[in-house]
Amino acid sequence: MDTVPLPSPLLSELIALRAHTRHLGWLSERERCPEQYERLARTVLQDLLDGWLAQTDGIGRLEDLIQPLAHTHRQAPSTRCGSPMAQSQRHMTTREFT
Repeated sequence: MDTVPLPSPLLSELIALRAHTRHLGWLSERERCPEQYERLARTVLQDLLDGWLAQTDGIGRLEDLIQPLAHTHRQAPSTRCGSPMAQSQRHMTTREFT
């Protein structure tokens, strides 16, 4: 079974963001509030871009983050980052991750 290290605080935040945004398409089909949606979505995208710029020493672009995924099945992202202590923590299976 595939294993990944427990996520770092940074990756934990991204995982939480994904968990909170995964139903936006479904909800958007049922509610209409385009002005508020646009304003909030822009702030979320700016937060993601700020983090990506920090991760890429200022050379990352928003377009880097919106490219289609190469894989066609759900897979846990690699969590090979963070402090050496975080990397040495127990591993969890992909099943636990999703």
